[in-house]
Amino acid sequence: MVHPLLDELDIATLRAALHDQGGPLLRLSDDGTVTVSFVWIDDSAPGSPTRPVSLQCGLADHSGHSVAMTHLEGTGVWVHEVVAPSDALVSYRFVVDDPFAGVGDTDVAEFQRLMLVAQQGSFADPFNPERIAPLAVLFGLTVPPEMWESVLRLPDAPPAPWFGPHDAPHGRLTSFDLTSTALGNTRTITVYSPAVESTEALPMVVLLDGSSFIHIGGAPRALDAAIHSGALRPCHVAFVGEAHDATGLANRVEELSCNPRHAEMLVHELLPQVRQRFRVDPSPDAVVLGGASLGGLASTYTALEHAPAIGKVLSISGSYWYGSERDQIPEWLTRRLAEEPAAPFHIHQQIGRLEDAPLALSPGVSHLVANRHFRDVAVAKGYRVRYIEDATAHDVVAFRMAAMRGLIDLLPGAAV
Repeated sequence: MVHPLLDELDIATLRAALHDQGGPLLRLSDDGTVTVSFVWIDDSAPGSPTRPVSLQCGLADHSGHSVAMTHLEGTGVWVHEVVAPSDALVSYRFVVDDPFAGVGDTDVAEFQRLMLVAQQGSFADPFNPERIAPLAVLFGLTVPPEMWESVLRLPDAPPAPWFGPHDAPHGRLTSFDLTSTALGNTRTITVYSPAVESTEALPMVVLLDGSSFIHIGGAPRALDAAIHSGALRPCHVAFVGEAHDATGLANRVEELSCNPRHAEMLVHELLPQVRQRFRVDPSPDAVVLGGASLGGLASTYTALEHAPAIGKVLSISGSYWYGSERDQIPEWLTRRLAEEPAAPFHIHQQIGRLEDAPLALSPGVSHLVANRHFRDVAVAKGYRVRYIEDATAHDVVAFRMAAMRGLIDLLPGAAV
């Protein structure tokens, strides 16, 4: 059912309602769902706009593809409505002349090319003040806030107080270059140290895809807030950057897909460097290795490959579907976990319920199904697993929230 304001359209009234609600129009139902009306108003051609508009949002398409919005004839208004769980937390943006329209699944190189083209016509919701930088900023693009992604937080979405305004003291960021013999490349490691002074050696967290967590996810200020509130134990956090000679997403896929050389770099090159430069607790139980998507897969693989060096794993939307590229069978790491004796590490595992679409790289398997299977095998093998499903999609808004919640679970502060 179309929202009443869209059925009998008055642009001034519609604008006022969008402004009052701070973005999409919401209608709550007694069954725990919310009808969300995404609205884009094209002021450049109010009569009969010819440039199509797409919506990119994990609520609209669980595979992450764009969906075409519906143009209200004779106006500059474009609409797309979905029924969503009331606890959904997702990002979204509007794309004019979307190059992804009708393309479907692509390889990594083509996805990267189309993503950068799409950014040129991408816009945040002008009525929604909560925004997050897009992936394109990691490729050197300067993107103004009006072309970022918007954040949709439905009424029962999990709280994420660390990302709002706060006056917690700033921690310190220290960077150094790590040249890896195992990988034959150099990357920048950025280490967060808390503002609070401590006479004790602190736990060490290593987060893969560090640039994303810093420049898109706002992790340093979130850490400030969580530590200042007492929710998170003070810790050093090493954000692992991409190799300096990386040319795109294909390099990330190669390094993070259960790559023994990457695991070697983390355990035998990175950890000793951090321990040499910072006062950290040397015990494995004080080491957290984590990441999102392929980063979650790589973190789990590294802990298994180099037990007992890593005591705690933070897996966010881990790509446990991986395997077809290795031996033509999905879920390679889950199969390996089932075959080997349990290693002494604790797993905090998060996955989004909206990540239920089958994956082109792993036919018949979704992120959600693969994570549930991994959890079942890990529990059966005797691992200590904290498993959480959220109404989230495969996006940085979910990743950053789950990362902070996971760190607080693995390294609880005095207030927890």
